[in-house]
Formats: sequence, structure tokens, C-alpha cells
Amino acid sequence: MQLLKKIFAVTLQPVIAKRIYRTSYYKWEDITLRIPAGVFHPKYFFSTKYLLQHVLQLPLENKKVFELGAGNGLLSIACAKRNAIVTSSDISKRVIDALQENAQTNQVKISTVESDLFDVIPKQHFDIIAINPPYYPKDAKNELEKAWYCGENFEYFEKLFFQLGEYVNATSKILMVLSEDCNLERIFSIAARNHFNFTQIHTRKFYWERNYIFEIKRQ
Repeated sequence: MQLLKKIFAVTLQPVIAKRIYRTSYYKWEDITLRIPAGVFHPKYFFSTKYLLQHVLQLPLENKKVFELGAGNGLLSIACAKRNAIVTSSDISKRVIDALQENAQTNQVKISTVESDLFDVIPKQHFDIIAINPPYYPKDAKNELEKAWYCGENFEYFEKLFFQLGEYVNATSKILMVLSEDCNLERIFSIAARNHFNFTQIHTRKFYWERNYIFEIKRQ
């Protein structure tokens, strides 16, 4: 397994990096996206579609869905096409501008908010919250790196679970995708300290890496 990861790092990673650091287009079912340079690309990374697969199993019509850190926006647009009431956030104005353009292209209505986590999200309760977080413990040096790095001391998760309780109620569904490459125990510990529990509902191996879907509930 470690050998496969090393082969990936040496051979495929530079090729993917070159491709994602330029604007591209991506099609999934009847959805067409313009993906800005540097944004997490669903063609090359499996977590977006893996999380989307599980969100689409939920009843979505007229449900308030929030995608935190929407990035490429595939999940948000797919939910909006199923008549969900969608709010999407991202820390990057460039990403938000692309998401608004993609919503118009795909003829759906999405409320977009430029926000660092929940900082400027109006207080409300969402029925479904979908999160594909950064999880590598390193400080991001620029906007693009914030898609990958959660801070040396897991500041992203500290802030996330401190704020999250204001936006859920007893019936809210919170789904998060994580990888075996992240420090799961550290993330679980931060959540527990803020009175949230993780329950694994699915796992799947994508080539060299195992991914997990967790449902998060308030204690």
C-alpha cells in the first residue's frame, strides 16, 4: 500500500497538479461545471462524488441543504436540481463567483456566501449539512492551500465544531467525508469536546486510499 502511494506521488501527482492549476470544465450526468484553477477537481479526487452519492440518498425536496466549503460546487448543484433549498459557502471569492456562474449555467438557484466556515452565515437550522474538509495538519500559506490544510493544530476543526451547534437541530443530518490519511482520532476528540459524535456509515477504498462517510450528531 505504501509502495502504491509512493508510485502515485512520483508519477501521477505532478500530472494532476499541472492539470488542476488551470481552469477546466467537467461534466457529471446533466451538470456542466467550470472549475477554476486550483480548485478541488472531482475528476481527479474521489471524495466529492463519494460524499454526493450519500447525500443523494437522502430526501432532498424542499430540504435546507448547506454545503460548507463548496469548492467545485457539484454537490450543491446536484442537490438544487433535486429541488433542495441550497446554501453554499466558500472562503474564496473566486470560487463563489464560479459557483454562481455554474448555477446559472445549470439553471438552478443557489444561495452563495463567501465565508470562513460559519463566520457570516445567518443563524438558522439546516436539514442537511455536507462537509468535505481539509484535514492535513499544516498551516496554509495561501488561499489554494486552504482546501488541503486544516492548520498545524487542527484549527479548522476546532472552529468548525465550536460553531456547528448553532446551525443544527435534533433532526439535522451532518455528513462528512474523511480519509485514512488524516488523524481521525484527533478530529473525533475535537468533536467530542464540543459535544458531537461521529458514526461511520460507509467506507470505500479508492485505489491506494480508504475513504469514510461519517454521520455527525450532537450529543
